[in-house]
Formats: sequence, structure tokens, C-alpha cells
Amino acid sequence: MGIDVLSLVSHFDKAGDRETSTAVFRTRVQWVGPSAYLHVVFKAASADLLSHAAAKLKMPISCVDFLRTQNGAVLFSGALSIYGIHSRGQLLNRQDPDFALPFNIEDENQNWPPPDRALYLSIGGYSFDGSRVCINRHDGKVYLFEREIQTLLRSPSHSWESLDQWITSEVIRLTALFDCRGKRLVDESQTLPVVGPPS
Repeated sequence: MGIDVLSLVSHFDKAGDRETSTAVFRTRVQWVGPSAYLHVVFKAASADLLSHAAAKLKMPISCVDFLRTQNGAVLFSGALSIYGIHSRGQLLNRQDPDFALPFNIEDENQNWPPPDRALYLSIGGYSFDGSRVCINRHDGKVYLFEREIQTLLRSPSHSWESLDQWITSEVIRLTALFDCRGKRLVDESQTLPVVGPPS
């Protein structure tokens, strides 16, 4: 059984929570914006869509398993994003507040490709500085690549043993930086992982 992101963020205030056809919105944070939520977790991708994207992007099985349960997420008011998949040609409808989509994993890998496209798949990122999280297609380890002005640094600055470990440890770490209503308690720069040598 894979990670359930909604369970990981379940202890935050549930006032104003709602669910739509595409996503679950948790912990309303009106001081960020009138329709803002601390967490948006997207509903599972369809089997056909997932199968096509997994083959095209050569996704590791851990990514496929994750997207079977939830199709990405935008967590902690966007501090951390986990990419998902879109139907071909699908556009965001900004006029419909009930329609939400994750960052498109295919677009993210084209617009800001990992340092080694054959080895790594970009699966998420941090909004503070645009750092990217990539998974190694061969062994499933996850790496943080910091961003310079126009490109990602070629060497990772941090690593996790697996997708599950990255998501779980980062949600736990970030949870300590916010109060139960979703207000950040520290400087925004602290939403980034503490950089250390990759294991």
C-alpha cells in the first residue's frame, strides 16, 4: 500500500475543507487568498491515462503506484509540489474554482529538465527557489537539485532512499513549520530541505 497524502496532512484544521471532481482541498487559508487552501491533493489518475504516461516517461513503479492513489499534490500553500499527469491537451479552467489540476509532470520535465534526462525523472519541487526533486529511474532513490539562475545544478544536494521516504519525511518536517490553521511560523527559506551531502 502506497502513501496516502491526505492522511499525512489530516491533523490540520478542517474548517472550509471541500472536495471536487478533481481534488480534495484541505485547510482554508484566507489570509493567503480568498480561495486558498494549505493543501490540495488531486484525485487518482485514470488507469488508461496513467498507463500511457508511465510508458512515455519511463516512470519507476513507485511513481506509478503513487499516481494510482493520488495524481499529485500542492502542499503547504505551494511550498512543496508533487507533479501529476494531465490528459493530452487538457487546460486549466481558471473560471471554475472547483476545477484544479496538479503541475503537469510531462511539461515540468520538458520546461526544466533534470541534469540527466535518461537517468532522472522530475517528480516535484519547492516554490521558494525552484529546486527540483528527481527520482532515479533505475534504483528509485530521490534527489534534490537546487536551481541556479536558468538551470538545475548538475549534482544533487540532498537525497532520500525512496519516493515514500521523501514524501513522508518532508510532510513531517514541513508540518512543524506551520500551525494547525496553516500559518507559516518561520521564514519561507526554511521550507527548503536542510541541504547535506547525498547518501
